[in-house]
Amino acid sequence: MIDLRDSRLVFALLLLLVGISVLIFTANYDGISVGSYFSNAISNTHKNAIANADVDQRPAQISPDSPLGRKCLRPGVINCFGFDDAAALYYNWPTGTACDEALRGKTNYKFGNGRQGQGNTVAVVQNGECIFPEIDTAMAHSGTGSLRITIPSHSYADSGGHFTEVFRRNRDGDPDGTYIGPGSVYGNVLYFQFYERFDENFLSSVFQCAGGGCGGWKQVIWYGNPPNGRSSSSLEVTINNGWQRGVPQMYGQAGRDYYGIQDVRGCTYKSDAKTGSDYPEPLCIRYKANRWMEFTGGIEISGESNQPASRVQLWIDGEPAIDYNHAKIDWSGSSGKGFGQFLLSPYHTNKDASQAHPVGHVWYDDLIISTQPIAMRSASVPTPGAARQ
Repeated sequence: MIDLRDSRLVFALLLLLVGISVLIFTANYDGISVGSYFSNAISNTHKNAIANADVDQRPAQISPDSPLGRKCLRPGVINCFGFDDAAALYYNWPTGTACDEALRGKTNYKFGNGRQGQGNTVAVVQNGECIFPEIDTAMAHSGTGSLRITIPSHSYADSGGHFTEVFRRNRDGDPDGTYIGPGSVYGNVLYFQFYERFDENFLSSVFQCAGGGCGGWKQVIWYGNPPNGRSSSSLEVTINNGWQRGVPQMYGQAGRDYYGIQDVRGCTYKSDAKTGSDYPEPLCIRYKANRWMEFTGGIEISGESNQPASRVQLWIDGEPAIDYNHAKIDWSGSSGKGFGQFLLSPYHTNKDASQAHPVGHVWYDDLIISTQPIAMRSASVPTPGAARQ
């Protein structure tokens, strides 16, 4: 039988053990919500319980000694994507299709508007074949690989699938709430940089469209944070090959907010233009095949929500291409509070799947998201300065 003094001793020892346990837990999980950590760990275990070879793999870290790694160590950098490791691609695909076999052994990650879970790479079916973005270890701007997307013949708008990701995730793999916009701890200016390569087949193809005009294929879409962010919305900025003119352009709000062509260079809209060749260099900066092109940009949200007061800038290979200071950014919340996601894809609205054309490819590499200007290939650094439009 234990007397009162013994019970007090046991109670004291129990408190001591609990205290030590709390200290150990805090040391290992500092900054993580205890409740969310365990509930998400349990739910992810059930959600991803499909047997596969790569479910436990983690993508390799970017070397701090690499060109990309050195940029990623600069102040203000939120995230970097090196596209060197296939383990960084978490696929989603339509079940009951050819993708079941093509992606056998991988987890089919379901992700919705909230972006819970790690899903970031979408596969599609074209002509009965599963087509999906993948890491190409034979092609890289730096590092050991890049993200390759294939554009097959007889393909519809989302020709080769797409890669879409939030700005940053927590240790569970869920979005950590990072966004750039008014009221954010990260400020209201988004800087970005990425490299893209286009093969000759892709750039030389004049794509046909059905059910509407050929607005031109896209490169990247910057859009609102989860859960309200959508890639086609009132909080969106897109780089595309507008109307297949062969020159990079930008627009906002699903095309309703037009930023011109490359007006800051004097490369402006021509009502009498017949083909893309009517926008020649050096006045315009054109797409170039079989080489890495550098795209560096800045989006500064200013003024009231959805008013023509924000500024969008783009440099191509270190040369100014776009500087537009009347952009509309709707950060009221219906499409997100600010920029928090991006999408990489040669998506081409209304692309005619009946058209035969050569199989094309595009590659992406070395993508950086930051709150500070990013050094360019020309060794210069973008500076806000005074808008010239």
